[in-house]
Amino acid sequence: MRRVLAIIDSISEWSGRLISSFVFLLAFFLLYDVILRFAFNAPTIWCHELALHVFGAYAVLAGPYVLLHDEHVKIDIVYNLFSKRGRAIIDCFTYPLFFMFIGLLFWHGLHIGMRAFELKQAVSPSPWASPLWPVKLTIPLAAFLMLLQGLAQYIRTLNLAFTGKELS
Repeated sequence: MRRVLAIIDSISEWSGRLISSFVFLLAFFLLYDVILRFAFNAPTIWCHELALHVFGAYAVLAGPYVLLHDEHVKIDIVYNLFSKRGRAIIDCFTYPLFFMFIGLLFWHGLHIGMRAFELKQAVSPSPWASPLWPVKLTIPLAAFLMLLQGLAQYIRTLNLAFTGKELS
């Protein structure tokens, strides 16, 4: 079991580190566009739009890494009053809600992404008309990775709730 959890954690860690490099791409595209626009009075059609696509992918694909490191926003006012085991017991009841939400996100995101691919959807008001399906397909990919990491976290939570010992 520990090996499976370690594999899932390493996938989330690896994907998070890879996705973090998107920030540099984003900064490069925006800086390039600003320099061309203000220094040479020659704005690009594609740069801002591509930056939006990169940011969208970055925003959704960072989720598994954030879940791995337990950095999602929580309402901690009451939650932190409990012991680690008490928090694990609470989490045993909230994780099924997480799985339902992320499962629906995967299902509908896959449908929307595949439909965008089939229809060759593009950004319509743009002269560049960049394709939307790559960005839309990052939603089910991110949801799948979140499901994996959520499962690993839930197994750890169940173990802590039932045994009182943390499973690394």
